[in-house]
Amino acid sequence: MSELRNPWQLLYRVYRHVQPVLEREFAAWQQMAQNIPNPELRKQALDSMHTKKFHCQGGSVYAAQVIPYVETIVPLIVAYQTISDYLDNLCDRSTSLDPQDFRQLHTSMQDALTPGAPLRDYYRYREDRDDGGYLASLVQTCQKHAAQLPAYARIQSRVVEFSTLYSDLQVYKHIAPALRESELLKWWDQYKETYGQLYWQEFAAVTGSTIGIFALFCLATQEDVTEEEIQAVSGAYFPWLCGLHILLDYLIDLEEDRLGGDLNFVSYYDSDVDATARLQFFIKQAKASVKRLPNSSFHRMIVDGLIAFYLADRKVNRNQPHIYTIAKQLLKQAKGLPSLLFYVNSLLVRR
Repeated sequence: MSELRNPWQLLYRVYRHVQPVLEREFAAWQQMAQNIPNPELRKQALDSMHTKKFHCQGGSVYAAQVIPYVETIVPLIVAYQTISDYLDNLCDRSTSLDPQDFRQLHTSMQDALTPGAPLRDYYRYREDRDDGGYLASLVQTCQKHAAQLPAYARIQSRVVEFSTLYSDLQVYKHIAPALRESELLKWWDQYKETYGQLYWQEFAAVTGSTIGIFALFCLATQEDVTEEEIQAVSGAYFPWLCGLHILLDYLIDLEEDRLGGDLNFVSYYDSDVDATARLQFFIKQAKASVKRLPNSSFHRMIVDGLIAFYLADRKVNRNQPHIYTIAKQLLKQAKGLPSLLFYVNSLLVRR
């Protein structure tokens, strides 16, 4: 894993080596999605790719650390993130509120991380079923590329653990609105002693990120990776970087979700002051924890990049004063050339 010391080097690698592979892989999945026989499944697959491509773009940045493995890591990240975004649309946009259906769909995410695992009937509990092999192909692509990582066996249990928590969240957040909060709180009861520094809604947010899995994929390209390195990366991402990632995502959607009556974890803070303080705490903890990681400068740039990317969103403006006020305070913690460069790049990507 080669050291990345500055944002110019990172952006060069992303645009020179990573982006071409990402575009090729994404276009291939988009073509397959266009051929899905069932119209509802086809619509949700294409909609998720249209509105959430930036998830694949952001995730694939991790491959800039491991250019010799770009043809393994980028297809793996794109396929896994595409499953995530597709299932999110299926659960969020469909008329189903059946937790059994949501859980069955999401077993595909754990199968994707288990090379050699047999495929299951992921659509078993829904009427729309014929996807022309789309989801199965995504799962098998992940299995194939994960198996090519030299130290995958050492990280497998950890990525499956993170994936299972992600799937739990998707089940609880998509069930009947009247049941969501109580189910999430019951779920939190199992973990609150382990994650005593977090609020319940922050733990839920942490589980909603896939970037910890992507960081571990890259670590698994090192044949001699140690258990201490795996623990360090896991502990930095879960909870701090993953939590920062999803809380920023919810922050910029705060007003939109309020108007739509959608679940938003940032809305559970007592006040804007509390929300600002907690997000600043996540930034501080993320920056402190990445100092102990292999290739620490890269992970520090990820922290700066997350702040820049989300706070460059057009939803952060004076017409939405709650979001704007919090964002201004957070940007003060991301000073210097790296943050400025990522902020400008984020504006260009979003355009």
